[in-house]
Amino acid sequence: MKKTLIKNIAASIKNFLTDELISDDAEKLSFEVFFCSVSARYMYENGFDGFRAPTDMHSLMPEIFTHIFDSRAQLLSQKVFDMLSAVPHEKWLSNAQLIGQLYQYFNSDRKDRIFSELKKNRKISSDDLPAATQIFTPDWIVRYMTENTLGRIFAENCGYDISEYSYLVHVKTKCPKNISPEEITFLDPCMGSGNILLYSFDLFMQLYISKGYSEIQACRLILTKNLFGIDIDSRARRIAHFSLMMKACEYCPEVISSGIQPQLYDMEDITTDENDVFFNSSLFGSLIRPVSQPDIGNAKAMKLYELLTGKYSAVVTNPPYMSTRNMNSSLLEFMKKNYAEYSADLFSAFIVRCAELTENGGYLGFLTPYVWMFIKSYKELRKLLFTQKHINDLIQFEYSAFYDATVPLCAFTVKNSQSDEMSTFFRLTDFRGGLEVQREMFLKALTDENCGYVYKTDSKSFENIPSCPAAYWLSPKISELYAKYPPLGSIAAPRKGNSTSDNERFLRLWYEVDKNKINLGCRHIDRAETLIKRWFPYNKGGGYRKWYGFNDYLIDWYNDAAEMRSIPTAVIANYKYFTMPGLTWSTLTSGKFSIRQFGEGYIFDNGGCCIFELGDKKSYICALLNSKVFAYIFGQLNPTLNFQSGEVAKFPFVYKKSKTIDKLAEECTAISKAEYDSFETSRDFKRHPLV
Repeated sequence: MKKTLIKNIAASIKNFLTDELISDDAEKLSFEVFFCSVSARYMYENGFDGFRAPTDMHSLMPEIFTHIFDSRAQLLSQKVFDMLSAVPHEKWLSNAQLIGQLYQYFNSDRKDRIFSELKKNRKISSDDLPAATQIFTPDWIVRYMTENTLGRIFAENCGYDISEYSYLVHVKTKCPKNISPEEITFLDPCMGSGNILLYSFDLFMQLYISKGYSEIQACRLILTKNLFGIDIDSRARRIAHFSLMMKACEYCPEVISSGIQPQLYDMEDITTDENDVFFNSSLFGSLIRPVSQPDIGNAKAMKLYELLTGKYSAVVTNPPYMSTRNMNSSLLEFMKKNYAEYSADLFSAFIVRCAELTENGGYLGFLTPYVWMFIKSYKELRKLLFTQKHINDLIQFEYSAFYDATVPLCAFTVKNSQSDEMSTFFRLTDFRGGLEVQREMFLKALTDENCGYVYKTDSKSFENIPSCPAAYWLSPKISELYAKYPPLGSIAAPRKGNSTSDNERFLRLWYEVDKNKINLGCRHIDRAETLIKRWFPYNKGGGYRKWYGFNDYLIDWYNDAAEMRSIPTAVIANYKYFTMPGLTWSTLTSGKFSIRQFGEGYIFDNGGCCIFELGDKKSYICALLNSKVFAYIFGQLNPTLNFQSGEVAKFPFVYKKSKTIDKLAEECTAISKAEYDSFETSRDFKRHPLV
């Protein structure tokens, strides 16, 4: 069944209920009708004995279903029940995950509205946080994460044979311990509708049966001693509760009337006391670190205190993704106070918090944006994962593989301790076609490690590279270069420049300006002189060109750029380097990296970054950065076409003074300048070479 069918059915139901329910509590009532109807449909399609109508779900499970008193809503629930018949019967069978999928798409209009408001600089409120951050985790990725965390625990602690797991990354299992399955605990602290817990239930059931437990014994133990879930959203928690009970019923139908309750909790409405650790819990969720026991009379707070101070054998989750720019003031303040080094995004803080909740030597699994692997703001997170933990395996997905996510993602598992084992990385970035193509290529890689996109490396070696990016595809020799030689930024000064905020106003080509107002070759900026000669040569990048050229722009620096400085969004950066000679390159280009020399008198742009303080190494550095060696090594770490100064500054500088190299670089520059100046568009044009 195509995802678009589920999405269209859920959207149709939402639109129908929106049109039919017009009241102050319409949104709340709409959910209750949807939840009762979809749950009743699931039970009907799976042939439950004594099936009841949607309006009777409350009498079956009063702990999660509210009684619908509104007669209009009762009629609507039957209509929605009928609308769900459009989902083919076979797709309902033993597929409790379907309820969570339908809920995500039922909520999609609200999510679209929230993201539309973000473009207007509105922040996400606590009420909107669940809808904005909940993303249904695809089934095969759930299986990958759980089999490589929970499965490994079963093998290491119970001697259980996991070789038949379909998504298991092969690892050497140490001599197993002999502990009871009842001692193994599994937590999803951002459980959403619970689909990670559902597959975990299957794995636990297989383990228990292999140890001689009956299915009813296993159901009771799994629901009460093994599986735990937390979410900020009570609606998601109720869906997870129902789904998990339906999963248990696949093995033991009588569990539904047994009184057994799964250990799932939401963090809504715990306290209104601003001094209580659980204040704003519906916003902060499992990130809260309770340090003191709450009021014993608050049973929900007591249970959450117990869960959030415990340690678990495995913690697996798809955490919320939200950068600081979209956080409201309360959440931003909380993040800066409690997760200062990991506050770039919610998911980063959750990775840290999950590690705290996991036993030493336990396992963690995540589905997150893969920006943490490379971007500077996640450096501390990388150091934590690479030096204090151990990345077991990681799948880097193709950029647009996830239809429902707005960012490129990765899935990975972590051992919550150090290890000398190699990490395995699956680079699926080149395989377009969506998640099914990604799944097929991953399965192929599991059977053929020589397929060309599997990499085994010691993740601790990433520390050799400045900012320790997860450059798992680097060869050991290149990694050694970064460890052995100093970065270019310690020898010279790569810098980024201005952002005028209005190029049409402040920039001109040289032939558009009165030559008497152009200030050429000056060694420093004199404010009084800028009142007369206000136009300065300006490096602002260009295309691909080595050695010399792309110096046709001028910038209006009248009164030392007083007008530009008055624009709030304008940036004047690295002023002290203005007018110094150096090297420049284009930060954004459709081609390869190329660098050019320039003389005194230039101001520079963020799109035309520069290197200064070169001393007698100017020609050598120009030659190095224009070489194939630089292109290969730099391209390994920076596969995009965005060449920022900070990235160039990391390049390992291997220097051996050579007059030959200097001479060749100077000759190349002279040839390039002569060729560039042979065209009338050059400021130094004298005569066409054919004349």
